[in-house]
Amino acid sequence: MEAIVLNGTNDVGLTSVPDPAPQDGEVIIEVAATGLCGTDLHEYVAGPTFSQPPVVLGHEVSGRIVEVGAGVDQSRIGQGAAVIPMDFCGSCHYCHRSLYHLCQRPGWIGFTRNGGLANYVAVPSRLAVRVPDVVDLEEAALTEPTAVAFHAVRRAELLLGETVMVLGAGALGLTVIQCARAAGAARIFVTEPSGVRASLARDLGATLVLDPHDPGTTACILEETRGVGVDVVFHVAGSAEAFTQGLDCLRKQGRFMEMSSWAGAASLDVNRHLLKEIQLRMVFGYDMFDDFPAVLALIADGKLALAPQITARVPLDRAVKEGLGGLLEGREGLVKVLVKP
Repeated sequence: MEAIVLNGTNDVGLTSVPDPAPQDGEVIIEVAATGLCGTDLHEYVAGPTFSQPPVVLGHEVSGRIVEVGAGVDQSRIGQGAAVIPMDFCGSCHYCHRSLYHLCQRPGWIGFTRNGGLANYVAVPSRLAVRVPDVVDLEEAALTEPTAVAFHAVRRAELLLGETVMVLGAGALGLTVIQCARAAGAARIFVTEPSGVRASLARDLGATLVLDPHDPGTTACILEETRGVGVDVVFHVAGSAEAFTQGLDCLRKQGRFMEMSSWAGAASLDVNRHLLKEIQLRMVFGYDMFDDFPAVLALIADGKLALAPQITARVPLDRAVKEGLGGLLEGREGLVKVLVKP
């Protein structure tokens, strides 16, 4: 079969690889769609950091189960599935407490074992979550990044009627907006410089979208909140400027949810924010066996709309040039790129 293989830094391309065969406890998924993610880009241009080349990339995966290994119920054949890409050891301190996403010896589909930028992918059966029949498999490919947003909103302990600020309206930020709205946020303020993404943010539930580079943005947020600030900030942009702006817009005892990877170290004025008694909470991944089914249920119920953020669909043979290349260039209008084998 054909697959997008990462061989090392700036070395990725379409390669012919053997079709996967299921091991005990595994299923083979015929891939319907795979989303491209910022982590894929990082491993491509700045890695490998935790990937183990040569490896087939792709961790935002959906498809249909076509084969099962020993120990897996044959009735799973034909089911739609969304892949949980984070594997776990099952025996460490965190796994014993069901915090599988914090496993001390994790594995990663698409990084430490072959992923979904291919025609087929083999995954442990427990990591292939059934997709409800009413959910389109293209949208199901975005279950993984949406679960990150869902997990962040849960960790924020968002209360009905609270105000929210989302820093960045890329694919992840757009799902944070929807999850916050579903959780009962009264007003959602968003900062986003891209006109295309700003428009999507409005369509998907943002109350007000502002340009983060406008010197009046912070003052506007404070005015909208009667000088108090927002209850919760979700930082998705991964920039020092956004980090500072979000802290400036956060009320006393507010919750700042850090969701993004940084290229360098963060700077924090501890004395200033100590006086505000803010809470800084880090967000990593998701509660695998709670958040994935919950996200799929929200999609099935029509409470999350993921299709609008899919702005490009490319075949495998154009995934590197048009998919990864377009995202690296920051091409205007690109939000989420799906690769279709």
